[in-house]
This record gives sequence, C-alpha cells and structure tokens, in this order.
Amino acid sequence: MTPSERAGRAALRLVDDPAAELEDLLARVPADAAAAEVELVALAARVVGAAVTVRATGDERELQWAVPVPAATRALLRRATVWLTLAAARDAARDGAVAEAAETAVVRDVVERLLSVRDLDQVLLSIADRTSKLLDADICGVFLREDDEVRMRSCVGNRVVETARLRMRRGQGVAGLVFLTGRPAKVDNYLDDRTITQDFVSLAVQEQTQSALAVPLRLHGRLVGVLEVWRRRPSLFTERDVRRMVTFADVASVAIDNARLHDEQAAAVREMELAGEALRSQVAVLDRSSRLQQTLLLTVRDGGGLPAIARTVGGELHCQVGIYDTRGALVASHGGRDLTVELPGSVPAGTRAGRTTLGGHPVWTQPVHADGDRIGWVLLRPDGISAEMMDVVAGQVAMACSLALLRERAASRARSEALEQVLWDLLQGPVEHRIAARTRAQQLNVPLGGALRVLYGRLENVEELAADLGWDTSQTDRVRRDAVRALRAVDGGRATSLASLRGDFVVVVVSDVDRVQVRDLAVRMGAAVRDGSDGLRLTWGISRPHDDVVELPSALNEARTALSAAHRLGGGNAFLYEELGIVRLLLGSGDDPDLMTFVEEVTGPLLTYDRDNDGSLIRTLRAFFDADCSQRVAAERLFVHHKTLRYRLERIKQLTGLDLSRHEDRMRADFALRLLQVTGEPEAEGDAAGPVVRSASP
Repeated sequence: MTPSERAGRAALRLVDDPAAELEDLLARVPADAAAAEVELVALAARVVGAAVTVRATGDERELQWAVPVPAATRALLRRATVWLTLAAARDAARDGAVAEAAETAVVRDVVERLLSVRDLDQVLLSIADRTSKLLDADICGVFLREDDEVRMRSCVGNRVVETARLRMRRGQGVAGLVFLTGRPAKVDNYLDDRTITQDFVSLAVQEQTQSALAVPLRLHGRLVGVLEVWRRRPSLFTERDVRRMVTFADVASVAIDNARLHDEQAAAVREMELAGEALRSQVAVLDRSSRLQQTLLLTVRDGGGLPAIARTVGGELHCQVGIYDTRGALVASHGGRDLTVELPGSVPAGTRAGRTTLGGHPVWTQPVHADGDRIGWVLLRPDGISAEMMDVVAGQVAMACSLALLRERAASRARSEALEQVLWDLLQGPVEHRIAARTRAQQLNVPLGGALRVLYGRLENVEELAADLGWDTSQTDRVRRDAVRALRAVDGGRATSLASLRGDFVVVVVSDVDRVQVRDLAVRMGAAVRDGSDGLRLTWGISRPHDDVVELPSALNEARTALSAAHRLGGGNAFLYEELGIVRLLLGSGDDPDLMTFVEEVTGPLLTYDRDNDGSLIRTLRAFFDADCSQRVAAERLFVHHKTLRYRLERIKQLTGLDLSRHEDRMRADFALRLLQVTGEPEAEGDAAGPVVRSASP
C-alpha cells in the first residue's frame, strides 16, 4: 500500500468506516493470535452489523454470522478467517516449539542422570521415578526379561507389595501384551478393557488404577524388558505420551545396558582382584610349604625318624602334630607353640582323609602309605594357619612320614632278607653253610647260644577269610606279610628275629627256652597274628631243644612231625615234639624214624644213672612192667623191700619226667624198653635179662 493510499484510508477512518479498519487489521502481523481474534471479532461485528463468532475446526478457524451480507463484505470476512487461522497456527507452532524445547531439556536432564548412574538397581529405580514424573503417572514399573517371562525389578508409587513382585508371561496384562507383540500398548479403563487378560484385575482394584501405558525396552533389536505406567485418575494417554515414553524407553534401554556392562566390568575387576589375592595367597602357601618340604626332606635324608618329623612340623608351623602307626596308636607327637599335645592317643574310628573336628577344634587327617599299604595316620591341629596351607602341609607331612618309614622298612627288609637267608641256610643248607650262617647271625646281633628249637606253623584259614571277606590276591598276600610282621614284633623281636614265611607255613628258630617258655611264646605269637589279621588262626609244631646249629635240619623235621600231630590229633594250637610219645614214631618220615632218639630220651638217663651209680633202675622198670605195674609183685621178684621199689620208681620219674601212674607215660616207657632190648644195647641186655620171674599180678 502506497503512502497516499494509507493517508486516504486514515481520512476515511475519521468518518467511522469499520470495513476500512478491518482491512487495516488484516494488513498487520498480529503479535498474539488470541488478542487478534478478539479485535477481529469486534470489527467483523461492526462490518456485518450483527454478532460474529469464531468456530475452531481442527487447526482451522471460521467466522460465523446470522444476517445476510454483501458479496464484498463476505469476501472480506473470508480473508479475515484465513488471517485468523494463520495467526492461530503460528502461535500453536511457536507454543509447540517451546514445549518441545522444554521436553527436550527434561529428557536431556533425565538422560544425563541415567547415564551417570552405574549401579543397575539404582538405574532401574531412577528410570521408574523419572518416567513417572515425565508421564504424570501415579505408578511406574520396570520389568526385565527372564527367559519366558518379565519380572518387576523396580517400582515406584505402588501401595501393594504384590505390585513390586509382579511376574508376567506373554499375553498376561498390559506388560505381557507388549512382551507378546513387541509394540506399545495402552488401556483407557483398566477394569473395563477387554483387549488384555483379567489375570491382574484384583491387583488393579487394590491399587485403584484406571489407565495404563506400556512400551518395550529394546536393545540391539532384542526385547529386554517392558516399561509401564499407571494412573489412578480418569485420563487418556495421548499419542504424544506414547512417543515420549518410547523415546525415553530407548534411552532407558541404553542406560540399563550401560549399567549391566558396568556391573559386569566391576564384577570382572572384583574377580580379578580376588584372583590376584588368591594367587598371592597361593604363592605364599607354596613358598612356605616348599620351605617346609625342603626341611622335611633334609630331615629324612639325615636319618630323622617320625619324632624328628613331628618336631620339624610343630616347630615350623607352631601346630600340634600326631603320627600314628598301623594300629592307630600314637607313636610321635609335638605340641607346637604351647608344647602341649591335645590330640587323641589313638586314631578315632571312622577317620577319613581331610578336614574334621575333634574336641571342637579343626583337625586335618592324612593317611600314610608305603608299598601300597596304609601304615599309619598323620593328625594336624593348626594354630592360626589357613585352611589352604593345612591342605598342602597335611599331604607333605604324610609324604615325609612315608619316606622315613620306607627308609626304615628298606633297612628292615634288607635285614629281614639277610636273616631269612641265615634261617634257611641253618635249616636246609649243608654243614659248612650252617656253620657260616651261625657266624652271620652273630654279626646281625642274633644270638644262637643255648638250646635251639624250631617252631613250624601254619596259617590255617587264610583262604577261608579271603573268600568270606572278599580279599583279592594282593590283599591276601598283605595279610600274610602282616602276620610275619606281627610274629617278629612279639617280645620286641628279641626272641623271634629268625622267622620266615613260605606259602601259608611259618618257620621260627628260637634259642634258650624251655617247654613252658616256648609254649607260651607260641601262644603269644598266635594271639598277635589273630588280633592283627581279622581272626587268622596259627597252629604250631615245636621241635626238641638242640645244642648245635648243625642239628637244626633234624629239628625242622621234628617240628613238622609235631605240626602233623597237631592237625591229626587236635586239641591245641601248639604241640611239642618231646611230648608226642610213640605218636612221633608213627608220624615220622621213613628216612628218619627217630627210634634211637625215642629210646635215648626214656632210657638214656636211666642207663647213665645205673652205670655211674651201680644202680638197677632199668631192671626195676622192666620188672615193674612184667608185674603188670604191681609194685608189691615187682618188689618180691626183685627181692627188695616195697619201699625200695617205690624209691626207685620216684627216681625214674625225676630222671625221665615220666609219671608211671599215667597210662601214656607207662606206654612210652614200656615201648622204649622193648625197643632197647631189640636194638641190642649190651648194658641193656644184661639189665633186662636179669633174674626176673614173670607171674600174674595179684
């Protein structure tokens, strides 16, 4: 518009021209659409000459009037309508931009806060709190996926505890619907809506919720959870609310992933720190245990036995140490720091390797093995030492004990093998070997002075026990070896050094023992074998005493004969050869019937006495038997007083050990006299053929 035109219009306004004023208004750009609308309605009413109203249709504005107007006026009003619509659209755009800027600022603040939080639980709580405020909701919850369901991990605004514990499968409730479809879902009236399941209606009643909106939490295209809000008041969630919540859910997903990564990184760091601490602890344990192992090996190398090992461990670790033998008895110990041993005197029944508790205190137990056999136990009671250290130390101490015992066993085995060689040279070697064996026995500190006896025994029920107890061959052989060890341990090994096992037969050579002592020794050896071998029985045959090692092969035959008598006659577990009587003649070998020995045992002392004392004991004994053991008849036939006869019979008992009142001893004496007569001893013939007249006994 030119200046002259504007001047003309100004002149017209002086005469009250509302159309001109309306034209002037439409030529300006209004600062505010609402104020412009008020001014426009007033001018339009003056132009029309009646009331004018504005109707909003969507984003458009329309002027309405009730009276007819000229076409020019109608055109002017249509222009006014367009002008008002544009002004309203401009203000709406401006207000929207301001609101978007404000919302963007809010979202930016929320994002910054979320990304600054590292703890996952704190992130979830922050998401729930910020979402509730952003959507002007009363309740907000964050569900995270766990396999085939989503579980509430964080919730704010709830009144019922069960809300914070919600779990939903696909299709259950609003969150379950999002879990099923992967798309946002909302309800305007929770109780009346039929698009969702009714699984949680009762909970909705308790919480008084009416509308709800839920969107998926996605990460790398995968649904990881659901974000849901509820309102207790009647309201509708708009598409703008959905867009805002989806945008926020995307940011929340990143924050959740960031927190998870942070937790994983923190866990990895903690794990590395723990691994480092464990490694340092293991290095310390290995360093200390290696020093202890070196000390123990030096102790064993220098010949230290079990007591030295106990002292070393107790001194190095300040712990109580107990070392036990095969039977579980304490053989070496050390009290550690306090020098007081509070360990049991024997290994408790049912003890197993590892950590246990005794008397309320932790104790480490470890078996000691050698040559495949368990030969003892080690018990350790620590004082301020870590369990890891004790696990290592228990094995090291057991190993040191094994080495020490193996060294002792090797020396003992070498000595045992040497003694066995001596034994079998004495029993089966030629004369020169027997004499040499006696010298070797003396070098091994095994005296062979005095009367020598051979004990020949048999392990009676090895195979039966093996079948009953399920022993295999190695276990059966171990039982046999244990039996020999038990024999050698009787009396501290002083009387039974020369002992050997072949199959199930045991041979022992003892010296300087009489009948009572050797029988007692046999009983004690049998008890030692039985107690250490689950009821193993041992039967003995025992030879006569012999003064020279050269006679030991004969002694072995005698012991075998006595063992045969034990098996045939029964009634005892130890039979002495000199007590067998004529039975030994029946059981003796064909190559050595031992007739002369039998005769000598009975008649030898009597012949010697008669020769040295001009006596008549042989004649008296013969007369006694010819008189059918009647002392009166025998005295008459010998022309002596009956008291003289009684005295002679008592002297015979003293010299031979035969009690003529016993039938067995009378039979032995009678049989010996008859054999003496058959063998043709000159002195015996004269004595036996003296003036004796047989008659029936009274």
